[in-house]
Order: sequence, then C-alpha cells, then structure tokens
Amino acid sequence: MLENYKQILEKSRNRVLELADDVYHAYELSQEAFKEGDVTKATEARALLKDTHNINSKIDNEIIKTLALFSPEARDLRVVIAYLKIASELTRISDYIRAYAKSVKMQISGEFALENLKDDTISFLQSTGKSLFAAINAIKADSEDALETLYQKVNVEESKCDDIHSILEKNVIQQICIMPESASDFVVFLKNLRKLERISDRSVNIVKLAYFAQKGGKLKL
Repeated sequence: MLENYKQILEKSRNRVLELADDVYHAYELSQEAFKEGDVTKATEARALLKDTHNINSKIDNEIIKTLALFSPEARDLRVVIAYLKIASELTRISDYIRAYAKSVKMQISGEFALENLKDDTISFLQSTGKSLFAAINAIKADSEDALETLYQKVNVEESKCDDIHSILEKNVIQQICIMPESASDFVVFLKNLRKLERISDRSVNIVKLAYFAQKGGKLKL
C-alpha cells in the first residue's frame, strides 16, 4: 500500500475520531446542563458542534479523493466506506444534540415544570450516553473480541432507551392531562426526546460499520 494512501487514510481516521470525541463531549455537556440547570453548558455544547457539517464535508472530500486516486480493494475499501458512513452518522447525531441543547436552554430559562419527569429523563440520558460511548469506542477498537463486546453493550442500551422512552411518553401524556396549559411545552419536550432516542439507533449503526470495516460481511443498517 502506498505511503500517500496511508497518510490520507490516517488523516481521515483522525478527523472521524476528533468528530466522535466532540460529539460525545457535547452530549455530556447537554446532559449536565439538564441535570444542573446550567445554561452555560448547553451553550458550550451547541458551540462545540457548530462546524460538524464542515468537518463531515472535509472527510467526504478526502475519502472521495482516496477512492479516485488509489482505488482501494478488499479490507482497505471497507475501511474507507466505513469512515464515510460513520462520519455521516456522527453528523446526524450532532444535529440531535444541538437541538436538544437548545431545548434545554429554553427549559431552564422558562417556567416549564419537569420535576415529575426528571428522574426518568436522567435515566434515559444516561442510557443514550452509554450507547454513544460504546459506538465511539467501536471506532477505536482494534480487535474482533472488543467489537463483539461493544456490539452487545450498544444493543442493551438501545433496548433500554426504547423502554424508558415509552415510559416517558406515557408520563408526558399524563402531565398534559394534569397541566393542559403547558401542553405545547410538553409536546416540544417529547419531540426532542424522540430525536435523542435516535442517537442510540445510530450508535448501533456505527458499531456495525466498525465491525464491517474489520471483518467484512454483508452490511445491514
């Protein structure tokens, strides 16, 4: 394999890992903002992800250039395609986090009562964070055993997210019945939770892509 090809591939990998780390850090800030009622952390989360689409475009361009110049085959081709798709998944996750951070800022600044939903929401945020953490570790994993373990973890957390999300939906409906004057706020809250619920789904996709890059097989997302 040509040295230039190695350098380009390594650059793409580093960009993907940097993007992944920024996405996870922003998620942690958003989670802390909700728990602590800290507007500053929500603002930091949004600022951290403001350039994710530009970063994704750079990754796309580098990978397209790699495909055009070197025509990689077999495992090399799988790795390149995996990076391309992982960057796209991370960018979509970043959109969900930015939207959620914005909603947290509005909740903190307003008078929207979430006390009856807070414990379940925190559990949901924690489980979503664990699924995202597993996905990011899968990008960095260098063994099949590690990927197998991470795949099991991400599926467990994705299932938990679905279950807690269902509970929260029912509780939100109950709160709307109790406080109909806040119905629009509860609907927005639920809308943003649904976006966050997709993070665990996309985290599963990232682990599958990491496994595909290393072991091949038929990719199903």
